[in-house]
Amino acid sequence: MAEVWLRSLPVTTDPLRHLLLCTLQQTEEDVIATTTGLTDEQVWLSPHGLTPVGFHIRHIAESIDRLLTYAEGRSLDQDQLTTLKSELTETLPLLSLIVILEQRLKDARLRVNAIREEDLTVIREIGRAKIPSPAGTILAHIAEHTQRHLGQLTSTVKLIQSTQAGNPA
Repeated sequence: MAEVWLRSLPVTTDPLRHLLLCTLQQTEEDVIATTTGLTDEQVWLSPHGLTPVGFHIRHIAESIDRLLTYAEGRSLDQDQLTTLKSELTETLPLLSLIVILEQRLKDARLRVNAIREEDLTVIREIGRAKIPSPAGTILAHIAEHTQRHLGQLTSTVKLIQSTQAGNPA
């Protein structure tokens, strides 16, 4: 099947947000396809010191939420800060991670569409340091950051599967 951005999906927004929406859909499809068949234990393995697959799934979901909060001109709330601290230590089962991811992506699609085109150039502040960035740049970063973690997740899954199959790592 072709990647999401090549499927002739209806373009309902500007190219930047359209690409981000395609990235969110591609991420959902790829995470589910890549992790199918993994056990909950495998999801939290750290082969060769790599970050666990479970972290990447949770981090993708939660970082999208946090970055969209900044793009909307808001600060993180206490729940978001608490979740940030627990992404690596709260070893949730794979199914729970997928449900969180799907919920966050569904919410993200709505939030991305709600950002007005004229707000894409408005400077927003990121983090405690209040680093200035245009909202549109934050949206672009969501796409590239998500794909970076998806790539790491995919490589880690392949290493786990290779090692478990008895192939040299």
